[in-house]
Amino acid sequence: MQLRIWHIGTDHDFEPDDSSWPVVIKWLEAGVRDPDKRNNYAMPATAVDLYADFLVCPIEPYKKGSVQRATIKSAERRHYVELE
Repeated sequence: MQLRIWHIGTDHDFEPDDSSWPVVIKWLEAGVRDPDKRNNYAMPATAVDLYADFLVCPIEPYKKGSVQRATIKSAERRHYVELE
C-alpha cells in the first residue's frame, strides 16, 4: 500500500515513516463507517481519503520533486471523504 500526505497547495508529498504507519492506518480506518465496506476491503484504510491538519516532522532533507519521509505526530480536525 502506498500512503502519501499531500501538502495542499504545493507539489510536495510526505510519506509516513515506519513508526507512524500503525497510527495513520488507525486514523484512516476510523473514517470507514459502513461495516460492510470494512469487510469488503482487504485494507479498509483504502476506502477513505483523510483531510486534516497534520503535524509532520521530516526525517530526511527536502529534495524538490521527491517524496519526503516524515514522522507523523498528529492529525487535528480530521475530515473523511469516502471513495467510490
